[in-house]
Amino acid sequence: MADLYEKVMDIAKRRGFLWPSFEIYGGSAGFYDYGPLGTGMKRKLESFWRRIYCIEEGFHEIETTLIGIESVFDASGHLKCFTDPIVVCKECGEAFRADHLFDDVRDISIPEIDKLVKTSGVVCPACGGELGDVEEYNLMFSTHIGPGSKRRGYLRPETAQGIFTNFERLLRFYGGKLPFGVVQIGKAFRNEISPRQGVIRLREFTQAELELFVHPNDKKHPNFDRFSSERIPLLPAQNQIKGEDAVEMKLKDAVENGIIAHEVLGYHIALCWDFLIRAGLDPKKLRFRQHLPEEMAHYAADCWDAEALTERFGWIELVGIADRTDYDIKAHALKSGKELKVFCEYEKPKKKTIVDVRVDMSKLGPLFKEESSKVADAIKKLPKEELEKDKIKVEVDGKTFEVDGGVVEVV
Repeated sequence: MADLYEKVMDIAKRRGFLWPSFEIYGGSAGFYDYGPLGTGMKRKLESFWRRIYCIEEGFHEIETTLIGIESVFDASGHLKCFTDPIVVCKECGEAFRADHLFDDVRDISIPEIDKLVKTSGVVCPACGGELGDVEEYNLMFSTHIGPGSKRRGYLRPETAQGIFTNFERLLRFYGGKLPFGVVQIGKAFRNEISPRQGVIRLREFTQAELELFVHPNDKKHPNFDRFSSERIPLLPAQNQIKGEDAVEMKLKDAVENGIIAHEVLGYHIALCWDFLIRAGLDPKKLRFRQHLPEEMAHYAADCWDAEALTERFGWIELVGIADRTDYDIKAHALKSGKELKVFCEYEKPKKKTIVDVRVDMSKLGPLFKEESSKVADAIKKLPKEELEKDKIKVEVDGKTFEVDGGVVEVV
């Protein structure tokens, strides 16, 4: 007898909500098309999300490309870190996420999972055959940009990177002031190993995302009082380690006790809670789970997932809310060579004495020829007391250079 999930999926297909893509060719796991009613429902949900985040919260929306060049994902860490453990059956060739073959296995290393596969006696879920070695598998779809080109590109696995690479222009749009927020709704692509959870885990899906840029030393939210007394079911990392359940607590208490890192993160957890309930989800089947230290993303200082309880799949992630720190901006600045910084004025002017060292290259050049620029750079790094001596000594590439103090002017 079909369970509730199968009944709902059957109704969704018959009434024009969801259809398996390429169905006349047998379909392909992880791809679904929206029928007439499904498309209308999806657009209505997107409009409702925009109403909350764009109209009520006042964030502006942008639209960036679906394909990104390799440099973008090298800088962001996706080339190295956006991976899952994969294992392939030696008999039938079916591929599986290795960590999903076990209950409660989360974010352990590839060698540890490989050892677990080999020692536990687990076999292929499809044919019962022997499983091979566990390997790392990158989830991004790759492509090439231009005909016959060797320039590699990738379908974006998230909408966020297009926002970060436009940081310089966005900052100018917002008048060079923090905080400011940017939203984007669009397609993302993840080449999942074995998407066997219907529409929960897809290879092509729509994301609605907000990136909020705040001063790193000021993470208070001006509207925090709006939700400060809201009681939200939270499952902190410590509760998970102890095997305890989620507990309802006031948002204010969670922030003050350091369970949620700061007010900005807390406000957006509460805003997400408000959105999900207003969208029609049962609050009794919602919770916010904090990522454990070993599963925290490489860019995150703190991260919480909004999770919903389902009949077939248990608790599933709906939304991720993270303090990404300045990881992405720093990474793209380093990779691109651009200075992605915000100038923040002090509340009160501060006076600071700056030593400006000027080297007379017309005198230094004839002395040291091609090494003169290196010598000049080394001189500029010396402390003021060294620069005021009659003879100045510096070391460059293991050699000592001595110059007359007259070639240097300290302002």
